[in-house]
This record gives sequence, structure tokens and C-alpha cells, in this order.
Amino acid sequence: MSATVAFVGLGNIGGRVVAHLVKAGHDVAVFDLNVAVVQAAVEAGARSAASAAQAAEGAEAVFLSLPTPAIVESVVGEILPHAEKGAVIVDHSTIDPDTSRRLAVSAAAEGVSFLDAPVSGGVQGAEAGTLAIMVGGDETALEQVRPLLETYAGSVVRIGDSGSGQVVKLANNLITAINIAALGEALTATVRQGVDLDTAVSVLTKSSANSNVLSSYFPRTLFTAERPTGFALDFMHKDLGLFLASAASGPVPLPLSNAVRDLFSIGRQLGRGGKDFTSVVEFYEDFAGVRLQTKEAGK
Repeated sequence: MSATVAFVGLGNIGGRVVAHLVKAGHDVAVFDLNVAVVQAAVEAGARSAASAAQAAEGAEAVFLSLPTPAIVESVVGEILPHAEKGAVIVDHSTIDPDTSRRLAVSAAAEGVSFLDAPVSGGVQGAEAGTLAIMVGGDETALEQVRPLLETYAGSVVRIGDSGSGQVVKLANNLITAINIAALGEALTATVRQGVDLDTAVSVLTKSSANSNVLSSYFPRTLFTAERPTGFALDFMHKDLGLFLASAASGPVPLPLSNAVRDLFSIGRQLGRGGKDFTSVVEFYEDFAGVRLQTKEAGK
């Protein structure tokens, strides 16, 4: 059944998700400050709105994919007076759990549901329609929008109450960041000692050190000559800060979290903020005088 929905934020994830919603036959109103990405969505079959508020008018579900907590809060504040009663706001942004909980309360006061629903899978997952979505919030609201989510997701899991989706997403990004840093340190040291990178990667991907980062993401990014940007280092730096701020209220020591955040801070200081977050590994390459480019990925 066709639904009328809104989508605000057409970046690397949002623009690709909109294409899936349109292809599934839904009426999608879109808004973004970037005119070019709005035009691309319109060419794919979406409708352009003059503002986030206008996009939300008459929508059964309003999707957000925005860069920071402050922007999410501002956009939700703009949307709520114009949202339909009973509508569901689905926030695919990665923000802090407390902001998500606060927005859920504000939305409920207006007769609107708010789900924190951050995604994992990156550009490739958004393109293929296989994103993993971790959801915090009301179960009934989730079931209301689940058919929409399943047009571009391979997994939709309700974690628990409001904010819990963000808790798991921030943990996911921390683990990924630590994995990238550990691989960068180990692989650089390995190559510096004269071992062929292709051989090392071939062995490690069949060993206990294997991970999605090593076997899937690095070959498309770090190991190539071009090193394309799928997820900017600036965004990972932001997410690590959100994790630390959120987790700092508890009694858990966070030595690895702080160390990897420092490494990403160095990457930003060295001008790599707009590059892919795997470019944090260039910190090690610079010291060792090597480049982690496989012959296979360079073809």
C-alpha cells in the first residue's frame, strides 16, 4: 500500500534511501539545503518541499538523516507544529541517547511518535537496500513504519525504549573505530617489516583477526589508490565524542575509547576530516613511510 512520507536530509544515506521508497511506490516529499541532492531525488521520482515543515505536512512518516544532535533537534522543532497527529518521526541520524529521549517526549506531547533508528551498512548498504536499523522507541510506532523501513533495510530490530537504538549505534561505531585503528597499526608494522600486504591480508582474512572492516571495507577504501570517502572522518570523530559523553556518566573505564578518539582528533588536525574515516590509518603510514595499497584492490 502506498504511503505519503517525508524525508529530510539527503546525504550519502538519505538520498539512496529515498530512491528505494520511491521505487516501492510511495509518495515522498524531500527537503535538504543542498539543491543538487534535492534535484537528484526529484529526478528519481520524489517531490521537492520548500522546508522541512512543508515536507512533513500530510506525511504519515517523517524520516530524518542529519549530521548532528543540534540540527536534529532544530528540525524536529520545526516539524512538530506541522506534523499529522499519529505520524511517526523516524530519525536515522546518529546522535546522543539523551537528545533522542528528549525529542520522544516532545513529540508525544504533540501526538506524534519519535523513533531513534540509526543505521549501519554505509553507502553500500543504502545502495543495496540492506541497511541494519537499530530502533529505540514505541513498538506500535515501529510496526506502523516497518513496511517502509523494509524497503531499504535487511534488518530492523527494536532494541528497547527511546535512546536505546542510539546506545547500540554508538557502541557499533566505537568498535568499528577501534578495529580500524588496530588494523592500521598492525598492518603498517607488518608491511614495514617487509611482508607483502596482499599476502598478509589473504592470511588474516582467513584467521581469527578477520572482520568486516578488513575483508569488505578496506578493499573498497583504504587499500585502493583513490581512497574514496564513504563515511567522513569528521563524522566518526563526532560519534566517538557522543559515545564518550554518554558513557562517561557510568562507572565503566574507557581507556580504548579515549585513545581511539585521540587518534581521530589527530587525523582532523592533520586535515583529514573530510576524507574517509579509514584515513585515520595514514597516521601510521606517515611514520613508517609505507602505503597500505594492495595489488588486488589497485586493479
